[in-house]
Amino acid sequence: MRSIYKVPMTALFAGLLSLPAQAADQLSGQISFSSRPAVVAVLYVPGAGAHNETPVVDQVDKQFAESLVVVSPGQAVEFKNSDAVDHNIFANDIRKNARFDVGLMPPGGEQSIPADWDENTLVRVGCKIHPKMRMYIASLEARFHKVIEFDSRTREYPLTLTGVPSDADTLVVRIPKYDVVELDLRKGSQWTVALTKKGQPRGEITLARAAP
Repeated sequence: MRSIYKVPMTALFAGLLSLPAQAADQLSGQISFSSRPAVVAVLYVPGAGAHNETPVVDQVDKQFAESLVVVSPGQAVEFKNSDAVDHNIFANDIRKNARFDVGLMPPGGEQSIPADWDENTLVRVGCKIHPKMRMYIASLEARFHKVIEFDSRTREYPLTLTGVPSDADTLVVRIPKYDVVELDLRKGSQWTVALTKKGQPRGEITLARAAP
């Protein structure tokens, strides 16, 4: 007769508690713009991430409830219409191989769209019925990410990043229509980098690693 060895629960919990937690840092600083601010930014540490839950983007008062969501390449985004009017969500960015059109979405409608376009890109999403609506989908592998929304009336924004992996080499800053910024986290503990659009300065980001 085959015997079954049972691991005591106390031993099992002790083993789980002994697993080393991933060390994390906190970075703080500021994002500033020299003129009208951008709409949104995503800051992230490249690497295999765990975007397990499907991001949900709702539509309320003829606006997207989210300015930007992050998905792993190929992961789906769930769009909902909690508005009292129809919407027609679409994207048409040939350079990034991102083209979709969900057609007419009535109130209460839902539609899932896979982010099956180029990796490491921001794709703008709009509504054919309401042209002022816009949001972005960032398709990328990220160990850590943070989305920052901006206000058109404010040029300076305090910034705190909690949970940045201590062994991270790079922090990437992506802002729609801006040049991509990469901060080398291996060099020093303070960074100041210009934000540019087509090579022209539009602001800067400053960060410092918090003291332990």
